[in-house]
Amino acid sequence: MRAYVIGAALLGIMMGGAVGLYATLAEAQGGIVIVQQGIAFKPATVRVKVGGQVLFRNEDPFGHNVYSPSKGGIFDIGLQAPDSETAVSFKEAGEYIVQCRIHPKMRAVVTVTP
Repeated sequence: MRAYVIGAALLGIMMGGAVGLYATLAEAQGGIVIVQQGIAFKPATVRVKVGGQVLFRNEDPFGHNVYSPSKGGIFDIGLQAPDSETAVSFKEAGEYIVQCRIHPKMRAVVTVTP
């Protein structure tokens, strides 16, 4: 599992412990979960406060490549295997478009508020 911290640039990458434990911690710390299922992001729009996390969970039987090209929040978690989770922390307010390089029709919006 990888966790990304987003600010003006990619600030850090860290390897986490048990996925279930990390998911629980992410959610407890104000994180939001976006599930990849049926070749779609669910929910397609979320709000999180600055410093909050979004946990991307792949529940499809195939891989996805979740990324954001949005200024101030650029990240690319690479190929995310089925049944895996990756947390992304957002350090700047703004609106971030999230997409899948493998399935271009997949799109979500993360709105980060102060």
